[in-house]
Amino acid sequence: MESQWDDPEFRTFDAPQEWSWTTDGPVRYVPVTREGLPLGFLWVALTSDAAGFVPAATSGGAGMNASVAWVARLRSAKAAGDDPLAALRRWAGEAEDALCGSVPAGAESEISGLAGLSELAGRS
Repeated sequence: MESQWDDPEFRTFDAPQEWSWTTDGPVRYVPVTREGLPLGFLWVALTSDAAGFVPAATSGGAGMNASVAWVARLRSAKAAGDDPLAALRRWAGEAEDALCGSVPAGAESEISGLAGLSELAGRS
């Protein structure tokens, strides 16, 4: 019989793999919108295996929820064997999703780094 003083049992489980969420180099990005309003920017590093989502400052809770949904999508893309750039392009031009919004086709741009992208998103 276990007592309240027994050591707790911790179990390790595997979390989905993900790319790094930061980079010091330039990034390629696409705008993400929902119902015509900006949710933020999906980005990938050009010089390393990194990818992420920067919510627009004006998007409030919708942008934060989109961020969580995009992290799940990026993990799924990595598990499927995509590289970050393929993941960035995977959802371009697809129908709008209730959480993730949509990425317009052909909307890729580059910027010098995440600081610039955060400024573009109104987060600096």
